[in-house]
Amino acid sequence: MPFSVEFRVRYAETDQMGVVHHSIYFVWFEHFRTEYFIKVGFPYSKLEKKGIYFPVVESGCKYISSATYDGMINVKGYFESPKGVRVRLNYIVEQSGKKIAEGYTLHASLDRDGKPSRIPKELLSVFDSEAIPDDFRK
Repeated sequence: MPFSVEFRVRYAETDQMGVVHHSIYFVWFEHFRTEYFIKVGFPYSKLEKKGIYFPVVESGCKYISSATYDGMINVKGYFESPKGVRVRLNYIVEQSGKKIAEGYTLHASLDRDGKPSRIPKELLSVFDSEAIPDDFRK
């Protein structure tokens, strides 16, 4: 299920030259994930009440061009098919219709005690690799 979020670059996210700090992209990835889970009916609050957690266990970002203050940002992403207790989410960040970064986060499914656990069946259908957007295909 391709999904995207759009928002404006805030002044606090930039340096004196109006360029977004590299660490902010990971904040945007989290913003995407939060909105995505809400959209598919599994907000973090609901998952956590059920004892399901998806911490980030690995992440990366390739910076292609700089994002700048006051521009509109669009973050697109999709989940790859889960492997074991892990699932990877890939992202593309665009500003003014131009790709400026691509990244990923790898998540582990943990239970209430912090132990690895199978991804619940109701979530497996959400992580649908058939819906990979064309601009993610290599």
